[in-house]
Amino acid sequence: MEQIRSRWTTDLKKNAKDRSVFMTWLLSYLSVLLVPILISGVIYGATLSVVKTEMNRANQSILLQMEQAIDNQFKGIESLSVEVGLNRRISNFMTIGSALSDSDHYAVYQIANDLRVYEIANDFIERIYVYYLNSDTVLARNNRMDSRSLYEEFRFSEDMTYEAFMDFFEPTYIKGYQSAVVPEGKGWRPAVLFAQSVLPSNPGQPGAVLLFMIDQSKLLGQASVPDEGMIQILDERNRLIATTGDPLAPSIVKYGDMPRETGQLEINGDGGSIVASYTTSAITGWKYVMTLPAAVYHQKMNVVEQLTIASILLCLVVGGGVTIWLLRRNYMPIHALIQSLSFKAGVPFDKGSNEYSYLTNALNSTFREKEKLHYKLNEHNNTLRSHFLQRLLKGQLDSHVPLRDAFEAHELRFPFGGYSVVLLRIDHFGKFHGEDGERARNRRLLLFLIANVVEEVARHSASAYAVELDQSLLACIVNQNPVTPKEHRNQLERIAEETMAFISHHAHVQLTAAASSQQEGEYGIFQAFHEAAEAMEYRIVAGSGGVIHYADLGGSEGQGAAPGYFYPLNAEQQLIAIVREGQLEKAEAFASELIRKNVTAEPFSFHTAKCLMFDLMATLQKVIGEVRTANKPDAPDGVRAIEKLMQCQTVGEMRGQLFELLGLLCAYINENREFSSNPLVDKVMKYVNDYYQDENLNISMIGEAFSMTPSYISKLFKEHTGESLLDYINKTRLAEAKSLLAGEKYTVGEISLKVGYNDVNTFHRIFKKFEGVTPGRYREIK
Repeated sequence: MEQIRSRWTTDLKKNAKDRSVFMTWLLSYLSVLLVPILISGVIYGATLSVVKTEMNRANQSILLQMEQAIDNQFKGIESLSVEVGLNRRISNFMTIGSALSDSDHYAVYQIANDLRVYEIANDFIERIYVYYLNSDTVLARNNRMDSRSLYEEFRFSEDMTYEAFMDFFEPTYIKGYQSAVVPEGKGWRPAVLFAQSVLPSNPGQPGAVLLFMIDQSKLLGQASVPDEGMIQILDERNRLIATTGDPLAPSIVKYGDMPRETGQLEINGDGGSIVASYTTSAITGWKYVMTLPAAVYHQKMNVVEQLTIASILLCLVVGGGVTIWLLRRNYMPIHALIQSLSFKAGVPFDKGSNEYSYLTNALNSTFREKEKLHYKLNEHNNTLRSHFLQRLLKGQLDSHVPLRDAFEAHELRFPFGGYSVVLLRIDHFGKFHGEDGERARNRRLLLFLIANVVEEVARHSASAYAVELDQSLLACIVNQNPVTPKEHRNQLERIAEETMAFISHHAHVQLTAAASSQQEGEYGIFQAFHEAAEAMEYRIVAGSGGVIHYADLGGSEGQGAAPGYFYPLNAEQQLIAIVREGQLEKAEAFASELIRKNVTAEPFSFHTAKCLMFDLMATLQKVIGEVRTANKPDAPDGVRAIEKLMQCQTVGEMRGQLFELLGLLCAYINENREFSSNPLVDKVMKYVNDYYQDENLNISMIGEAFSMTPSYISKLFKEHTGESLLDYINKTRLAEAKSLLAGEKYTVGEISLKVGYNDVNTFHRIFKKFEGVTPGRYREIK
């Protein structure tokens, strides 16, 4: 009880800074109170959007009505232009030249009367002109003029020249609306011109152009303009066609600011902000714009904003009072319970700490003690079960206890009759390598992770239990119904590969798996483990990172057959000769071929690979002893290389160590040839190069040539070159022989005589000793 009270007190101190339930409820009620406030804000936003949409819709409606009225008038003008173009007197005048007869003057009078009638037919029309291209004659209701006078009547811009004005009439057919200006006082006022070509009956004859001048002041005569609002019509060149305001005042709204067909925009000007709604005429392309001061436009929105603020304040006042009342009413029972429990339990309650934590800590302390006892019990059960599984795999069980009873005692369920074992060895610990202090803990954690993964993967199709065997090896007992060998192989391979893939992806850990064959009965577990262990030993040949099946081992039944071993003396001599010449690539190729001949032979003993690698290392050690001299730098350390070789676990790792020593040794030989420089040795080399064709050339002949004993000159030569003088003579001869063998000019016998060998058999023997092949085979290869 004292232990529980102590733990309870510790937990209370830990939670002393927790917020009181009183504050928690207060914040909760305030959060609830924020809901209507947020709703009011959402409603405010939605209402503003609706008001804005409705106001824009009303403005658009006014503009649309105005657009339809004006466009209907334009359509009427277009219909009238067709009627005027069909007038016989107007069309017949196209054939008359510039010189008029009496009857022509009468026709002009009749046409003027007709034009006067047409002008009366449409209120929008201010004046109608008929320009005859053939006679450069312009007829109106009250006078007759030429194109120059017409230029004075109106233009398309104030600064337009007469030539630019006449360019308007150049096209064969004209039809459309055009902004124009007409003189008024000392200035110009805007107007609208509709032009329509009248084609003659004779295609080769010039026609006429009907010009309808529209009174722009009447365009907006029927427009319903809101108070303090203004309507404007703008053309594509941003010219003010018509306005309900001051026509001389510049327009704040620009045509380029209104890219869509209809819309609304807010513009800041010198006179303040304005809101502009606009629409586009389908006939003329003009923009019909209604502008309102922003303050007027937002007046209704300000009313909605004030109502929303009042609603929020009301929520705060009423909701705050209700919150305080509910908070006190609900907290009093909790407060009374805390006071009673604090008095009886003897554990004081710190004001401001969390009441719920205080109430639950007593129960939690009891539950923790119970869980701790349960955890310890389960921990011992897991340890006992792991120990039992280890003994089961190794066959070290008590014979007087039936296995079924032992399985039940350790909560093991093996419902099927087939048993297999999958071994998983950790080749590389990846993220779990860790420092020296953490390495043991990381490895235990990794083995625990692998055990759980392999059990989970295997239980998709079988019953499985995993157990650790050492710090890098884990075994999984797989129990399933007896199946065919192929199905069994596929199932175990799936289990191993999925486990290896998962661990490699998430932990960067490399595993090697070994799978046994399927055994029947519980006592077959030991045999399955023995097979999996044998398969795992084959990792030295197969390499790491794969799945090795016991069924794939050649001679697996005890491996009684004695394996073959290939490393004859002549092969060792060839390797020594190649290395002494510093030919790294040739040495690696030769060693690889020796390894391939041994490792790929079946059946293969695991120890054979080690023997071969140590023999190859011993051969390189011989070369190191031959090339090392007193006046040369230190040669590669062959002893250290053998120590590294002993630590390798696979043939691939041994091969890497062998090739590393080969590279160091060949580099040493090639880099230190300069130490052989000696005047006498250089003369001996030159003498051999000059007389290698002489069949009598030998060490005695060279000694006589330099007045020295053969033994002394041979010893001196080897000290400075690292090789014997006789070998140098043979290599010099063989170098020339290889050059001659590359061609087809001489036979092998003739080449033997040319390089100083009187006996062709001697030539064959020495050539094969140094090159590894006969001269004839060498010629075939090349």
